[in-house]
Amino acid sequence: MDQKEGMLWKERLRHLALESGFAAVGFTHAEPVAGLYEFLAERSAQGYYTSFEEKELRKRVDPKAIWPACETVVVLAYPLVYSAPPQKGEGVLARSAVGEDYHSQVKRALHQLVNSLGEAGWRGEAPQIQVDTGPLNERALATRAGLGWLGKNQQLIIPGKGSFVALGLMLLDKALPPDEPLAGQCGNCTRCIRACPAQILGTRHFQANECLSYLTQSKEPLTERQRTALGKRIFGCDTCQEVCPHNGLRCDEEGKRSILNKIKEDRQGELRKAGQEGKEPDVSGEKALPRGVDLWDILNLTKRQFNQQWRGTAAGWRGKGILQRNAYLALKNLRDPRLPSWEEERTGQDIPKLIQPYYSKADK
Repeated sequence: MDQKEGMLWKERLRHLALESGFAAVGFTHAEPVAGLYEFLAERSAQGYYTSFEEKELRKRVDPKAIWPACETVVVLAYPLVYSAPPQKGEGVLARSAVGEDYHSQVKRALHQLVNSLGEAGWRGEAPQIQVDTGPLNERALATRAGLGWLGKNQQLIIPGKGSFVALGLMLLDKALPPDEPLAGQCGNCTRCIRACPAQILGTRHFQANECLSYLTQSKEPLTERQRTALGKRIFGCDTCQEVCPHNGLRCDEEGKRSILNKIKEDRQGELRKAGQEGKEPDVSGEKALPRGVDLWDILNLTKRQFNQQWRGTAAGWRGKGILQRNAYLALKNLRDPRLPSWEEERTGQDIPKLIQPYYSKADK
């Protein structure tokens, strides 16, 4: 593919990506990310990795280690859904945990993009895709692809859009012209460093295994300091992003449009089934999805309730027990007066497994 044809495909793919619901697109080559292997090895040696990370470092830095035919990596940012802050006394979800699992949303958008690319006449092999759980370091590739810059909060910050996005990758077997990396725009701002509840930002190596977002998902024992730091967090932590001046209203507005469009599509499907195709669905009354949840309800979740309410969300991937543990710790942090009675009524197997280590130390 010559330079001219490559540019045409690049612009066509960018257009198709935006049509598929992505908020931003960047392109980079398939060579290993320079210096990343050594950086990750140094960080790993210090014990700062999490149990969710790929242990084979080459797979994290080299697209060709994932797919030898890869020549171009397309990095795509998908806006998280519009959501409203929690009310007083509620548990807190990160924006990425609100609504339908973002992995499902991004995968669906990527498959739509792959199909659109094929319909447009793409002659390469079927593109390979990745969303979050794959081995490649998405933020490093996104930075090299000029999608944004890595902020002091370790989040990818996209100019004019902020960091409340989910990243996806599309690997192509044809070389398209790469984009140039962007210069960082954090300047002297240290809001995220000062606001971080775990106080782990601002150093050369990010201590990911101490990040509260990770701790809300980890089934490893939590120290008293970690349990206290969790506060009312049920899944994830957005503190370093919420204080970032680059996360203005625009990101939320794009997310709101995204979820309203999804609701509109669902309503259109319902109208078609009812024989009312062509009628415009009314979504004007739809409100933002809440980030606040009832802690007591979560603590007492049944398996059926979990499957109905949480299985299809990003917060459900670790199972019912992790949510119950976090709700229990949040209620302890709040000194909820109902908790002692709940504890007294349960013994042995009646206590969820992940709560047992902390129940035994409960204040009576």
